[in-house]
Amino acid sequence: MYVSFRPAAVALYAEPPGGSPRNVWAGEVVGLEPAGEAVRVEVGTAQGPSVVAEVTPEAAADLDLVPGAPVWAVVKASEIEVYARG
Repeated sequence: MYVSFRPAAVALYAEPPGGSPRNVWAGEVVGLEPAGEAVRVEVGTAQGPSVVAEVTPEAAADLDLVPGAPVWAVVKASEIEVYARG
């Protein structure tokens, strides 16, 4: 089974998010690059492949996103597409 989601569907937090989000990955910023009017942030996770988020430059600055910074990536279940293998 494969899953995918748009980078714009990923929310980043500097602290563990409150509430009951089910799709949360703890990780650290691996890299940042401009993407039009946004910033693409690659988050390395211990649970599997990297997660790519797309945030505004203001959010990147507010969260102090730099390589090595700890972050939590969150994706709503309604934003995830599931595909069968093969």
